[in-house]
Amino acid sequence: MRIWILSDIHVDFIENRKWLDQLSDFEYQDDLLILAGDVTHNLDLFKSTLISLRKKFKMLFFVPGNHDLWLRDDLFSDSLEKFHHIQQFCKSNDIKTSPELVSNNLVNILIVPLFTWYHLPHQTDSLYLTKPGEGSYEEMWNDSYFVKWPSESFKPVEYFLNLNKQQFRSGNADLVITFSHFLARQENMFSNDGRLDREKMKKFDRNPKFNFSMIAGSKLIDEQLRIMGSKIHVYGHQHINHDRIINGVRYVAHCLGYPAERLRGMIEGIEQGLKQIWP
Repeated sequence: MRIWILSDIHVDFIENRKWLDQLSDFEYQDDLLILAGDVTHNLDLFKSTLISLRKKFKMLFFVPGNHDLWLRDDLFSDSLEKFHHIQQFCKSNDIKTSPELVSNNLVNILIVPLFTWYHLPHQTDSLYLTKPGEGSYEEMWNDSYFVKWPSESFKPVEYFLNLNKQQFRSGNADLVITFSHFLARQENMFSNDGRLDREKMKKFDRNPKFNFSMIAGSKLIDEQLRIMGSKIHVYGHQHINHDRIINGVRYVAHCLGYPAERLRGMIEGIEQGLKQIWP
């Protein structure tokens, strides 16, 4: 049994659907795939994509990203209602969204999906870092238009992290692997040698006024995964692939991203396919 990872597959793009379609229907039948969010806002396409991927693997683990909770139609009153609909769909189709203990050559591995969101720059646990010339995220960030919570007082980070606490069970695990869509640390925006990826971001920056760190994630994600004893944490969202160890935890991102990003060479390593993180 091997464990593979992927995120940000954005199947709204036909090129991405073709990329996924070419994954073997037979090679991964004994393997697990961790899919760390951002499939599509389109519910029918979302469901057909996950069902197709589920058939290719022994097990499929998933958490939603921000794109998955966008409201572009009148099917749901708010994004939280859509979140719970997605949870029920996954449960009905044997797609794992809660902790699961699996065995690999006598090693017990606990895989823990973490539901998450991001703290904004003015909030205490934000991953915000200043960027010269930055503007307001409200006008530039599509979540401002397509994500709707039940009330203005609703706190998505705290709500989702509380769901994780309720679902978590330690079990008899030799290894804990957690995954989230959003970033857990400011260092996750840094290159593997510890430098901020400003040069890479500048090279591929489509909007110099937009500061990704404003909506990157939350420090509370890292606090939670470490309480759970995670040794490998998988994430997505940034569309920059990383693999590094910070204070005893391996943080790995392996995104498919947008076709234009791959053409410009922004998504490094994806040309080799899925990324194997175990064994």
